Amino acid sequence: MNVILVIADERAICEALRAALPETDLILFEASAEKAVRRLNTMQVDALVIDDSPGLGAQALGRVLETSPWAATLVLSSRSDSETLANYTLAGARACLVKPFSCEALRAGLDRAMRHRAPFATDEHTSAQTPMHAYEPMREAGVGRHQIALRWLSRASNYLDDPRRLGQSLADALTDTFDTVRGAVLAETNSHVRVIASQGISPHVTGSLLLGFDSGLMRWLEENGCLFDRLLQAGAVDAAKELQILGGRLAVPLVCAGRVCGALVIGEKASGSEYTMEDRELFTVLARCASGIFERSQSHRDASHHQHRLNTVFASVPAGVVVVSANKTVAMMNQQAESILRLRAVDVLGRSVQKLGSGFADAALRTLSDSQPRANQTFHDPAVNGTLQLNTAPMGADGVVILFTKVPEKTVSAREAAYSPFWEHLAGRVAQEIKNPMVAINTFAQLLPRKYDSADFRDAFSSVVQKEVQRINGVVETLSDFARRPELILRRANVNETVRDALRTFNDELAARAIKVQSEWEPTSPEADLDVSRFQHAVQQVLRNSVDAMSGGGTLKVTTRRKDGTCQIVIDDTGPGIPPGDMPDIFMPFYSTKEHGMGLGLATAARIVQEHAGDLKLAESSDKGSSFVLSIPVAVSK
Repeated sequence: MNVILVIADERAICEALRAALPETDLILFEASAEKAVRRLNTMQVDALVIDDSPGLGAQALGRVLETSPWAATLVLSSRSDSETLANYTLAGARACLVKPFSCEALRAGLDRAMRHRAPFATDEHTSAQTPMHAYEPMREAGVGRHQIALRWLSRASNYLDDPRRLGQSLADALTDTFDTVRGAVLAETNSHVRVIASQGISPHVTGSLLLGFDSGLMRWLEENGCLFDRLLQAGAVDAAKELQILGGRLAVPLVCAGRVCGALVIGEKASGSEYTMEDRELFTVLARCASGIFERSQSHRDASHHQHRLNTVFASVPAGVVVVSANKTVAMMNQQAESILRLRAVDVLGRSVQKLGSGFADAALRTLSDSQPRANQTFHDPAVNGTLQLNTAPMGADGVVILFTKVPEKTVSAREAAYSPFWEHLAGRVAQEIKNPMVAINTFAQLLPRKYDSADFRDAFSSVVQKEVQRINGVVETLSDFARRPELILRRANVNETVRDALRTFNDELAARAIKVQSEWEPTSPEADLDVSRFQHAVQQVLRNSVDAMSGGGTLKVTTRRKDGTCQIVIDDTGPGIPPGDMPDIFMPFYSTKEHGMGLGLATAARIVQEHAGDLKLAESSDKGSSFVLSIPVAVSK
């Protein structure tokens, strides 16, 4: 008969085991590792089965093996990847079984786990059973001891921010690994070496003992840099005396940053057996590994302290601060940056700088590329619906720091707003567009009472009024479309192809007007983050302005080119040009010199380009034609 203890959060596992195992096997159930440990302290089981459900798994395995390191343990895993199974094996599991499993696989797994368990002998003075290894006076340090040491190494990273817990876990690992009733971890603090953690040593001794490097044990370890055996190095009287006070037999130095900073101490074996050569080698190797972990712990705490101080300073900075690492990821951002960008740091830290927007990415990557600081860069950020001003500074191998603020919007007084040229142009364009339809509607309405009996008049009335009402409705819809600002849906797009598609919509009209087309496309096929339909609409509005300017034919030239991290779209025409007096107002909404139209074409185009963090400018204009330039940031490869 086998006694099997199951640790799981539901009894369904027990039912599966009862169905698969012989009826003579006794199956016990506990829902937590703590209850299982209490059970193990009162009785001996042949095998442990641990489910990897939340709250159990590796955590329960480690807790149980602290009490019964030689238990025959089978882990039921819901994951089959080799890394997970290897971690369970490293933590001390004798076998792993992937769920769901067959009855044959379960029996084989239990057999495999119990095949390697330690034999037990009965103490002649008590009824308790003790692993046979306790009575092997010359047993070498085998796989079990190495597993205990490796288990401590695998857990040590959990305590890097807590040196007290790190030291205590190491002291516990020393006594478990080498079967000794005494173990201690010594470390230098405030120019003296103290016991920071111990097992089996009187608190009176650990609390009052102070060691120095001028003599004694620490002086010997610093001079020799190797294992000290109190019995073999009896000539080192002071060192042996200090080690004897701790109840220690062996000591090895801890080395941090190239100098001795402490020591590990273990006493005689509980079994009374002698330390073998392999025991001593394992003790030395464990000390080397512990030295590296303590050094990492100090570096981790120093980094955390510096980070805390840095965060405290940055929290008081009124500007947003973002640090971009050399690998193009966001390393740090302060609360002000979160507020301005409307982002949470937890959502972007460790992610690509592209998460902050193309304007940030362009500024950061250019500074990373040439290591040159840049001041007072401005761009429109559609995500915050405002203009940001950036200052970037290189930090060498540590990346780039970006300080930025949101440029306050210009406030306009009520009187300025009331007499703004914008309203003058708006009123003029609306009046112009509605006046003619209203004349026709008013005329037919006046004639209706006298000519109602005429069928021809009624047909004309119906046709004219419907057409003019549709015309007025078109004006209203145009105003509504301009007032509405839909949210951009950005995706990576080829700029050349986007402009080509916009140009194709004019093919028939260009042919009818005898307008020749010349095009020059950037050979690198630049890409940008675009709302393609909206951006094409902006390009079409600029093309429409140039086409309408060449009523008698001419040449339309479209060029794309890269320049300073942007892609420029240049549209040239051979029209009469824009009069100098009209140039300052051409991008103002509702400003137009044409008889028809609302004067929203160029204004709409400029706004759409600005929403894409770019700009639209009139490069030059004369009696030989006009040249418009649309500039947008080029997308950076992820």
